[in-house]
Amino acid sequence: MHLTIQDIAQATNGHVINPTETTITSISTDTRKITPGALFIPIAGENFDGHDYIPTAAQNGAVCALTERPDIAVDIPLILVPSTRRALMDLAAYYRRMHDVKVVAITGSAGKTTTKDMIYHILARKYKTKKTLGNFNNDIGLPLSIFQLEPDDQALVLEMGMNHAMEIHELSLVGAPDIAVITHIGDAHIENFENREGILHAKLEIVDGLKPGGIVVLNGDDPLLTGPIATEKVRDFHALYPSSQNIVSAETVGLQETAAHFHWQGQDICLTVPLPGAHMVMNALLAVAVGTAMGVSPQEISQGFNDFIPPGGRLSVENIGGMTVINDAYNANPAAMKESLKILASQPGRKVAILGDMNELGHVSEERHLEIGAYAAEKGIDLVVAIGPQARFIYDGMDDATIRQYYPTVDDFLPELQALLQPDDTILVKASRGMAFERIIEEMA
Repeated sequence: MHLTIQDIAQATNGHVINPTETTITSISTDTRKITPGALFIPIAGENFDGHDYIPTAAQNGAVCALTERPDIAVDIPLILVPSTRRALMDLAAYYRRMHDVKVVAITGSAGKTTTKDMIYHILARKYKTKKTLGNFNNDIGLPLSIFQLEPDDQALVLEMGMNHAMEIHELSLVGAPDIAVITHIGDAHIENFENREGILHAKLEIVDGLKPGGIVVLNGDDPLLTGPIATEKVRDFHALYPSSQNIVSAETVGLQETAAHFHWQGQDICLTVPLPGAHMVMNALLAVAVGTAMGVSPQEISQGFNDFIPPGGRLSVENIGGMTVINDAYNANPAAMKESLKILASQPGRKVAILGDMNELGHVSEERHLEIGAYAAEKGIDLVVAIGPQARFIYDGMDDATIRQYYPTVDDFLPELQALLQPDDTILVKASRGMAFERIIEEMA
């Protein structure tokens, strides 16, 4: 990165205080990650204000900082802006336009991060590619991911998340994608929307910054993404609808992988997804569609999956004390919960599901948790442990024939954990991120 203070002031419409001639070589919002030559961008949070750390940033090597407060006493140049958060986005949009890269943007109610990583590994077989850092998919994380770009990069894969309407709109304008992908429309974040159609409108904002003539890849098995609202929104773009009709075969091999054969746009593509489940096969097909649109050959696509390592806590399988543990503790929504239970039900031996709250379901929360309980009973799970205030409805949704336990919190459950489990059990551990179910995995070990 090589930006001048004048470049940054122009991009952010800021006023320079104590101007000097210097080059910015990196950008950070965290003083602990400052490197010499950095621009520090302070963000005001609920519990702290980054402006208080501008002197620390300067001590750590920052040569310039954005600020909303002109009275900061430091020896480095400051760029005064109305909002550092807005300036971060504006600077990222400026920096993205400096680079001749193809940008793939991805959103959806489930599968964003996994599909993002699949796309990255496919594109990296042919192009010098960067991707979103972890799941940094909001108005702070997405700019930081863009700032990774180097002059010789050819592709960038950006994940875009949201809790409210118009958030993806802003991210799309900054990222200016060439290809937009939507994986699924579900109930995640429905507490902030009236219904799924509201979520659909918010997810479709991903095309608001799409380049003219851009490509939209939509899950062709999702009725909302193939319905009139989506069709109208994407009518000015080239829309692709990969669906189960393009899946020739998909055979799960144990709990570790799925062998998939796709027929897509006249090409046969065979690959191995290192994850079980039909929803993972669809994620892989969406990634295949992006790779094909970007000119990646079937052989390169298959090779890309050889390098793909699933994100931690997403259907990863571990052997702990003779038990097979399906660690899917990173997050949860109703659709993914059912898919995970389906995978558990297909395994031999005693099957145990340790399930927690699915957050951000708002007015449909009770109904969706009851459905999960009924589904677990229907699939014949031998023992279901429900943990959390909303998970009480999972417990209530099961019939009396199902062996079930309920605990208000993880702390209440942990002392009982070892007594409930048996050698050779297959155990699914799944809940929303806020439940911190990784503590259960740690206790098992």
